[in-house]
Amino acid sequence: MPKTKFNYDLIVLGSGAAGSVAAEIAARAGQKVALVEATQLGGAAPHTSDIPVGALLEAAHIFDAAQHGAAMGLRTNTLGYNYPSVRTWKDLTIKRSGASSLAEHLRGRGIDLFRARAHFLSRHEISIGRRHLSAEKFLIATGSKPLIPDIPNLDKVNYLTPETAIDLLRPPKSLFVVGAGTAGVQLAELFAIFGSKVYLAETQRRILPREDDEVSAAITETFKKSRGMEILTSARVIAVKNDSLTTRVTYLAGETEHSVKVERVLFATGRTPNTDLGLENAGVEYDQSGIKTDEFLNTSTRNIWAAGDVLGRLSTTHSALYESRIATNNLLGKPKIAPNYSIVPRVIWTSPEIAAVGATEKDLTRDDAKFHRSIIQNTSVARANVANFSAGFTKILTGAKGELLGATIMAPNAAETIGQLVLAIQSGLTAQQLAETVQPFGSWGEVVRLACAKVR
Repeated sequence: MPKTKFNYDLIVLGSGAAGSVAAEIAARAGQKVALVEATQLGGAAPHTSDIPVGALLEAAHIFDAAQHGAAMGLRTNTLGYNYPSVRTWKDLTIKRSGASSLAEHLRGRGIDLFRARAHFLSRHEISIGRRHLSAEKFLIATGSKPLIPDIPNLDKVNYLTPETAIDLLRPPKSLFVVGAGTAGVQLAELFAIFGSKVYLAETQRRILPREDDEVSAAITETFKKSRGMEILTSARVIAVKNDSLTTRVTYLAGETEHSVKVERVLFATGRTPNTDLGLENAGVEYDQSGIKTDEFLNTSTRNIWAAGDVLGRLSTTHSALYESRIATNNLLGKPKIAPNYSIVPRVIWTSPEIAAVGATEKDLTRDDAKFHRSIIQNTSVARANVANFSAGFTKILTGAKGELLGATIMAPNAAETIGQLVLAIQSGLTAQQLAETVQPFGSWGEVVRLACAKVR
C-alpha cells in the first residue's frame, strides 16, 4: 500500500524554546519541517519572561547591593536610578537575545515558517488562515498565557500581568501583587527595590508554597525587613475596583474582610496552556490544566506529541527545552526515553537567589518516604563574611543509603551552584561523595560540602 503523501514530515506548532529546538533537531535529521507561530517568534522567554525580567532584576539587584555598600567604605549617599534608562537596558537585552533574527535562522536551516494561528482539521491536517497543511507528525509547543482569576468587574480595572508589568514607564508608588509563586515574588521584589510600597498576597498559608517551609520563612523575613513589604497569606482577593486615581483591592484574610488602596494591581496567579487549537478534531485529549500525554510525551493521538508549557507541568524555559529534546527523539523513531523531572531545577531570581532540585521535604513526607535532612546556614562559610551577606541556607535531603533525593540553596549564585546537585541526583551520587568533593575556598559552593557532610 503506497505511503500517504503529506506536505511535511513534521509540523511544529509554536516557536518558543520547545518548538524552535524541536524543529531544528528534526531538520538536521533530514525531516521536511514547517513551524507555525501565531504571535511572537521565539515565544515568551526573550520577549516577556526570562530575558526582560532577568534584565530588570539584574539592574535592581546591582542598585540594591550598591545601596548597602557603606559597610565596605563605599559612598552611596547620592545613589539613584533613572527608570526609563533601566527600561532601555531591558529593551537592549531583548534585542541581543537574537529573537529578531529567528525567522532568518530557521529558514537557513531549511525550515518553512508560517506566521498564523493553527487549527487542527484532523490528526494529519491543520488550517492556517485560508491554507491547509498536512504532516505525518506534529509537535504541539504552543506555550501558555497568564491566568486571570474570576473576579467580578475585573475587566473594568487596568490591571497588570507579569507580561505587561515589565513595560511600565515608572515603578508605581504602591502595588498589590496577587499570587506569591515565582513570578509574583520576583516582580514584588523588583518594584520594592525601586521604591514601590508592595503588598504581596497569597491564598495559601505561605508564599512560594511549592518550595520547602524554610524557603518561605526566609524570603518572608527578607521581604518584610529589607524590602518593607506587607505579606498577606491565606488571603483571597474578592473585589477590585477603580477608586478615582487609585484601585481599591478587597480581600479576605481568614474570615475577615480587608481593603487597601493602591496605584496598581498585578495578577501573578499562574498560567494557562494555549490549547485553543481544534484538538478535538485531531482526537487529542486535554483539559484546563493542559494536554495529556503518556510518559514519552505522546498524546492520545499517536502521530502527535507535545512539550513545554502547553503540558501544564513545569513552566520554565529549561524544562521546555528538556521536554522538546525528548519528544523530538521519540517522534523521530529513536529508542524511546521519558523525562525525569527529578533532575529539572527550579530557580527564583530573588536576592538571594533560590534554587532547588528533586523532592521537597513535603513531597517525601506525603509519600511516607524515609529520609534524612541537613541544613547549613550561609554564615558557616567564608564567602558570607567577605560578602557581608548572612541570609540564606543550603538544605540536603537524602534516602536511607545516603543517596541525594532533593536539595535547596538560598544564596547568591544559587542558580549556578545547584548544577552540581542536579548532576549528583542524575548520577545517583551520595551526600558522602559530595562531601568529599573539593570546593573552592571562599565560594558559596562550600555550603554544599558542609551540608552534605552533616548528613548522618
